[in-house]
Amino acid sequence: MKKTIYICAAVAVVVGLAILNSLSNNDKTLIEPEAVKQGQSKTLAEKSYFFAYQVDIHSAVLSESGSAMTFSELSWKMNFQPHASASIKSAAMLSDIVFMADNKLQTMPTQIPFLVKYQSRQFSELDMLGLSEQHPLSVLSKVLDLMSYSLDSPLTFEDALGVKTFQYVQQDNVIERVVTAHQKHADNTEEEQWQITLHLSRPGTPLTLEYNNNQIWQRSGQRYEVVQTVSVKPITHTPFEPVDWQANHNTHILPDDIAQSTGIEVTGDNFLEYIQSLKGNLDPSLAKAIGLYMLNNFDQSGLKGLFVQHENLTSAFIYALQKAQTLQAEQMISDLLTDDELGVQVQQKLVMALGRFENASDIGFSSLRHVVEQGSNEAISDMALLNMGTMSKFSPAQSNQVADYLADKMRSPVHLSTAVLAVANSKNPKLIAKLPALLQHSDVQVRKNTIKSLGQMADYQDQVITSLLASPEMASIDAFARVYQQANYKLSAMNIERLDGLYQSQSNPVIKKRLSTIMNM
Repeated sequence: MKKTIYICAAVAVVVGLAILNSLSNNDKTLIEPEAVKQGQSKTLAEKSYFFAYQVDIHSAVLSESGSAMTFSELSWKMNFQPHASASIKSAAMLSDIVFMADNKLQTMPTQIPFLVKYQSRQFSELDMLGLSEQHPLSVLSKVLDLMSYSLDSPLTFEDALGVKTFQYVQQDNVIERVVTAHQKHADNTEEEQWQITLHLSRPGTPLTLEYNNNQIWQRSGQRYEVVQTVSVKPITHTPFEPVDWQANHNTHILPDDIAQSTGIEVTGDNFLEYIQSLKGNLDPSLAKAIGLYMLNNFDQSGLKGLFVQHENLTSAFIYALQKAQTLQAEQMISDLLTDDELGVQVQQKLVMALGRFENASDIGFSSLRHVVEQGSNEAISDMALLNMGTMSKFSPAQSNQVADYLADKMRSPVHLSTAVLAVANSKNPKLIAKLPALLQHSDVQVRKNTIKSLGQMADYQDQVITSLLASPEMASIDAFARVYQQANYKLSAMNIERLDGLYQSQSNPVIKKRLSTIMNM
């Protein structure tokens, strides 16, 4: 997937609506205000209004199988009322803000004030009072665009994905829209359902908006679906206290990823200095700040150039990308993994980064699976399969896919010995329970890897010792000695006695020495 696509997908989840239906800040018409007190002039009535809405936004990026790679839910209440000191703009407030990303509650401000101009049923000149454009709540402008309609003339909206012109049609109290012109800047396919219902019996004619948008993206043989829904419903207006309405009022409110990196400002001047320090200091916060800087300032070819130019820093570069923990970072690691010119060592580091990528999506899983299935390099293929198991620990959402895949590989003679170690990495009890049957496998490597996998678990010590007694090969005994040394348990007295019997029966001094070491640990 190219940079344009993974940026769009990531933004779709982080802010909910960044690729929402090709909208812009061009002419926007909106709702009627509530009626003002009788006796006020028409001019004042157009500028003074009190109304409120509940907004709910749901976004997800789906894999080809339909599973959610990542998803978010964003909601808030917004109240509008006359500005105390400037009649040309309305004062407004967002409150009760809740943002969930991949089931994790994100830090949100209690409320956010803003200004917006209302004229002839149009909201324009939205002023978020210095709120960062990277903040999820900057999506407010897109919500106001969606609440816009005009029965008198078409409306045209533009963003990075293209330009659209809409014609609006009203039947009774329902308004719908159709696309009359579309200039695409991207090769995605898109479907939408947009409908506004006017509440004609209520003062000010508030509206209800229901919006659904589905976009299909295809890159590098993978298919992705971005699904977005927006619901806006009128609620009772709640008056709020005015604030200072200064231009920088919201500048201190930062997105979570930036807020967590407060104090670490990566620039072109200090970038390599920070990378150098990361070699000896694996600070996750520092790594994340560096990773986000890399993603914002380098495309795939640029990062490849860094890897080639600073070969001794590739581990630090890759660690920073891993700790960025964004969909864009995951896709970038996957894309770099497909570049054979980077060399086997770099590709192995990229594989390990995907395996340890926290809350990885289907992108990471599909990338590792592709490396295993391709099998062009046995070392990288084995590394990918091992890290498939590791992914199960770091990314619970992928654990079912990983379990099914590893179960399939355990039926493959070609991958069996490595699949055994991958199963141990996964910590999946159901898969691990299948390993004892392989302790007497005819393949020495399969048997050795099974002993390595089960030897670290106290519950399987009886089966492992039985296997050693049945086939007392040096490789198997040595494998058990190494994992038992790191294990957090002691062999039972019965198993010590069984090993002592094996010791007494042996004539090979090397085997006897290893058995003695095990019994005395």
